[in-house]
Formats: sequence, C-alpha cells, structure tokens
Amino acid sequence: MNPNEQALMERYIYQVTRRLSKNQRKEVALELEELIGDMLESTGSMEAVLTKLGDPKVFARKYQDDRHYLIGPEYFDAYLWFLKIVLLCTAVPILLVSIIEGVQTAGTDTTQSLMAVVIKAVVNGIIDVVGSCVGAFGGITLVFAVMERQKMKFEIKKEKEWSVGDLESTAGRQNSWTPDALSPIPSKNAAISKGDSVVGIVFIVLFCVLLIFAPQLIGVYFKNGESLSSVPIFNLQQWHIILPFFVLWLFIGLADEIFKLVMGRYCKPVMISNIICGGIQMVLTVVILKMLPLWNPHFISQLQTQFGGSSAAQFFIDKWDGDFVSNCLVVFFLAVTLLEIGTTIYKTLRYGSKTQ
Repeated sequence: MNPNEQALMERYIYQVTRRLSKNQRKEVALELEELIGDMLESTGSMEAVLTKLGDPKVFARKYQDDRHYLIGPEYFDAYLWFLKIVLLCTAVPILLVSIIEGVQTAGTDTTQSLMAVVIKAVVNGIIDVVGSCVGAFGGITLVFAVMERQKMKFEIKKEKEWSVGDLESTAGRQNSWTPDALSPIPSKNAAISKGDSVVGIVFIVLFCVLLIFAPQLIGVYFKNGESLSSVPIFNLQQWHIILPFFVLWLFIGLADEIFKLVMGRYCKPVMISNIICGGIQMVLTVVILKMLPLWNPHFISQLQTQFGGSSAAQFFIDKWDGDFVSNCLVVFFLAVTLLEIGTTIYKTLRYGSKTQ
C-alpha cells in the first residue's frame, strides 16, 4: 500500500468512525483497516475498494443498532456533556438564590423561625430547579434534535442484522459515492477548545439564571451597621419588558456555542454562524443599553436615602451617569464581539482548510 492509498484509507476510516460512539471507534477502525487491506489485495485499486464500500455516512449506519433515534451517535456524546453542564449551572444557582432570599426574609419576618423560613425557601427552590431543569432539558434536546435532522436523513426501511463479513458482499450497492467525496482530516490548529466552550456555556447559563430569578441581587452593596444593604441597579419595574431581550441575547450566544461544540473545529459553517449570531447580539446590545429603560430611575435617590452618610455611597452618587455607563458597555461588548468574530474568521481562513 503506497502513501496515497494509505492516506485515502485513513480519510475514509475517519469519516466512518467520527459518526460512531467513542467505545466503538477503535474497534471499527481496526476492522475497517483489515477489511480494506484484504479487498485491496484482490482488486489492486484503493479507489475501487472505497467505491465498493460506499458513502461513509451510509456505511457508518451499519454499526448503529437503531437508526430511529432523536439524537444519533455523532451528536450524543456532545449532547450529554453539554446537558450536564447546563443542568448543573441551572440547578445550583437557583437553589442558592432561593436560600439567600429565605435568609433575607427571615431577617425581616419575626413571625417565623429561621429554620422554617429556610426550609420553605429550599422547598420553593427545589420546585424552581425542577421546572427550570425540565425547560433546559427540553430546549437543549430540541436544538440537538434539529441539528440531527438537518444533517442525517431518516431511513424508512429497516435492514436486516448483519456482521462485518457481510460488508464486502453488500457494499457494492452504494454506487453513487466515490472516494473523491471524502473530507480531509482537519488540522489540529483548527480544533475548537472544549474549555472555551465550557467557560462560555457556564457564563451564559449563570447570567441567564441570575437575570431571570434574582435581578435584584445585581446592585451596589454597602455595609449598613451590622447588615449588608443594597440598591438594585436595574429598572425592576420595567423588567418584564427588558428581560426578554436579555434572554434572547443570551440564547443566541448559547446557540452559537452549541454549534461550535457540535462542529468541533473552525470551518465556514462555524464562521457564518458566528458572524450572524454576533451581528444579532450587537444589535440587541445597542437596543438593551441605549433604547430600553435598563437602569433604575431612582438609583441616585435610593443611594442617598439608604447610604447618604457613607463616603463610598457618595462616590457613586457623584460619579453615576447612566448614559455614560451605557456607552462604555456598548463599546466594550461591541469590541469583544468584533474581536471574537475576527478571531473566528482568521482561524477559519488560516487553518480551516488545512489538513493533517
């Protein structure tokens, strides 16, 4: 087997095994390598062998026990990994927020004991956690199911069970595929870091949970005697108008992270997705920060009432300017988004087409 034939065989095996679960890949790769080697001895042409085996997408289905799935083997590992991260980041903050609110309530409500209030808060938190986790589970499952259906076609007929020994006799039925359709093995420099995806996912989920369940916790905190007091920075009276835009902004970022996680490398689809999602997020950033009543209109007066004698509070009173803060945040988020888009474009154009 010459180097060209070896490379062609490796590309075919890669395209087959990448669609299988992790515990299958090594064994299937060895079986395929042995099968292709035996077929090559009888035919003498690697292209003829691979043409006979057929399209690797169709070939990979032979190793799948059940093709009538919601989320297939190609996406299932990523789906489980992503689901664990999101559910954990959803459940823990909601429970903590419920406990914190319960403790705060206990400090002002003298009619109930601290233990009773905390237990009630924990129970309410568990109810919120269950509802939120069910929603997160359904949303993530739907996104991955849509991706699965867009990439892989249903097969109406169920084929009979088979073994590796049947491959050579049945592979010739795939006549429409040729080895020229094989995609090259991507360059390692084009790989998208899983750690980057984890950071992005955790930040998005935690921030979303905080905005939905406890926006009042985002504010200016000062020590008021023996207790810790705060003034919310957001306009909570108009929060029902502001929150949907925030959630949409975060959901678009989450969808982009899901797509990058599934693709696993920088390529044109990832670049296009990042440009579109980034563009929409930039528009929403301007809408949220410049067009919506985001900031607490009574922020200064509440600061003066609560903490007028504090030098730290006076600093915020003197320096606070909602328009200036909005402008700074718009510039910051636009710069970060443009930097991310630029990085994606650079890595796609520089490494996306390179192969091992």
